[in-house]
Amino acid sequence: MKRPLYKITYQIHLDALQGIENSQPSPKVQYDYACMLMCSPQSEHIKLAIELFDELIRIRYQSAQCMYQLALCHMKRREYKKARRHLDMLLRLEPRNHAALSLRSLLFNLLSDDAMKGTLFVMMASLCAFALYKSWK
Repeated sequence: MKRPLYKITYQIHLDALQGIENSQPSPKVQYDYACMLMCSPQSEHIKLAIELFDELIRIRYQSAQCMYQLALCHMKRREYKKARRHLDMLLRLEPRNHAALSLRSLLFNLLSDDAMKGTLFVMMASLCAFALYKSWK
């Protein structure tokens, strides 16, 4: 039975508030909260999610899952080098992690697309500069 997203979000916030009352939220609440934050389109939320996942990795709470989520956050922010670093660390821990392998493949596709767009942009700028130079003479 599926619960609506707003009820899940409410429960996570309620758990987080209970953790704040105890002065230290549990790692599970922190993980759930970071997962919710990374779904946000706002850059500040993703940045906070990255900080929370980094902290969870430092305390060694579900390191593999946190590294995967961190890679997703960095990809969402178009920080591909950081995403690749986290995926490489994850694949050293779990070489047969199919989700990480698929995400790494997607990352390489994104990198090649960005490289092609960059090359095309440079070529177009060069052609425009050349045309301007020719028309000026």
